[in-house]
Amino acid sequence: MNCNGSLTLIFLRRNVPLLAALLAASVNVLAEGHPGHTHGHGEAGHLPAAAVAASDYANTEPPLWSNLGTLSYKIKTHDRLAQRYFDQGLRLSYAFNHAEALRAFRRAQKLDPSCAICFWGEALVLGPNINAPMEPAAIAPAKSSIEQAKTLAKRGNHKERALIEALAKRYGGATGGERKLHDQAYAEAMGGLYRRYPKDDEIAVLYAESLMDLSPWDYWEENGHTPKGRTVEILQVLERVLARNPDHPGAIHYYIHMVEGSDRPERAEAHADRLARLMPGAGHMVHMPGHLYYRRGRYRDALEANRAAIAADEAYLKETGAKGIYTLAHYPHNVHFLMVSAQMAGDGETALDAAAKLAAVISNETARTVPWAQPIKAAPYFAQAQYGRPEAVLKLADPGSEFPYVQAMWRYARGVAAARQAAVREAQAELDALSRLETKADFSALSAAGVPAPDLVRIAGEVLRARIAQARGESAQAIAAFERAAAQQERLPEPPYWYYPVRRSLGALKFLGGDLAGAERELCASLEQVPNDAWALWALAEVQRKSGDIGSAEETQRILENARAGNQGSLAMDRL
Repeated sequence: MNCNGSLTLIFLRRNVPLLAALLAASVNVLAEGHPGHTHGHGEAGHLPAAAVAASDYANTEPPLWSNLGTLSYKIKTHDRLAQRYFDQGLRLSYAFNHAEALRAFRRAQKLDPSCAICFWGEALVLGPNINAPMEPAAIAPAKSSIEQAKTLAKRGNHKERALIEALAKRYGGATGGERKLHDQAYAEAMGGLYRRYPKDDEIAVLYAESLMDLSPWDYWEENGHTPKGRTVEILQVLERVLARNPDHPGAIHYYIHMVEGSDRPERAEAHADRLARLMPGAGHMVHMPGHLYYRRGRYRDALEANRAAIAADEAYLKETGAKGIYTLAHYPHNVHFLMVSAQMAGDGETALDAAAKLAAVISNETARTVPWAQPIKAAPYFAQAQYGRPEAVLKLADPGSEFPYVQAMWRYARGVAAARQAAVREAQAELDALSRLETKADFSALSAAGVPAPDLVRIAGEVLRARIAQARGESAQAIAAFERAAAQQERLPEPPYWYYPVRRSLGALKFLGGDLAGAERELCASLEQVPNDAWALWALAEVQRKSGDIGSAEETQRILENARAGNQGSLAMDRL
């Protein structure tokens, strides 16, 4: 059997692991409560927009950064510094650092108190975005800002007046269903403005964003092919901007989000390749190409994008001491992304380093307040199970019983480590503890948040059962357990939540048992699920060499060389 026809360096399927859900949702989840767009209020760092508006930080003077690109929108002001701060605020709003954008817009207001559009900027970033619905408490300061903008705009230019009047429709003071009506009114007003000024890039991008905000993260049917709602219109608007201005950072950012969940994410790939250099100081913009790279199976590139994003974030946070959503959501999101990209690229050292960092930044309070943070808190145990030294894994501290899903994956990692040491009794003890959690623990909060925790714990149990059977030399029992795990994994809703395709373990076990045809079949199936997985590519090349199919082995090896990262010394058939 030969599956090289499907082994291309592109990601043809929508199937991605737990990360994919969190790529789209972790900022919303960590900052707001859960994917359903209701709000939790946990640790002090979780600042809603109104709290940010009232905080001392928002009123401090920001620097003018030189690493945020050159995007500029000429406004009516007599002060050159006010123009520069307005531009900085607009760039940062496109980069989803709304709290920092607020600081820039407020500085512009102080430099030119007559600048109407500077108050519009404040009202803009106090509003909703695709990651965070508007807090009711933010309505009053947003309304105050837009009313001040309207007053000042009476002697401003016509385009600024139109932008201000459009945004004023968003802030009627209502919440719930009526809140949605105000958001729709704003979007329709921006649509009229876009038709009036079709070649104004900022109006176009703001219009596209206003439409995106009406159905956050819900742009495609499950097949990724059929658009939902206003998706076609959003794509058309952004594509027109990018056709005439391919370096517009906001248009690229939003376009990536629009197509990453589709069956044609490659539409944004060339744009993604340019984004990081356009705003190298904005960690979220540096990170964003990773969304496309991961979907396309470019795990090494996703790894490097997030490594650079983390460096940008850490420099920014060190300089500013900023708190809130950026610290608690964007930064951990990038660390998590780095870890799972490294796992898929075969870079164990980077995966373990990121796992340690991620474990340190997701607090118990966050996990307590936000159920969806628990899978992120548990994710480092997957990296440890895959790459960690058994003796190090077995020394990991007990996370406690408060979060049974986290406890289950700690048990799983310990069991895998013990099995690797052939400590069968100890591994069985971990499996027994895991089985008790499977039958007795309450995972209802996670299930309500859309995380299939009981199924994931069941998969963990079957994989651990297979590892124990391997350690005992019971190949038939190991294969049966892996097959049950793979079948359970393939019944999960998309995106799959388990951290690796279990069929690659089946392929490795069949190779070790001398069933080369079966091994190749399972590895091809694994690579169909997760193309360019370095572990599966390495194993497939080994199988093809052993089968005497040297040409296919060389082609697979070539693909592996382009896909992998880091030291490949941890790759071994008995660990797949």
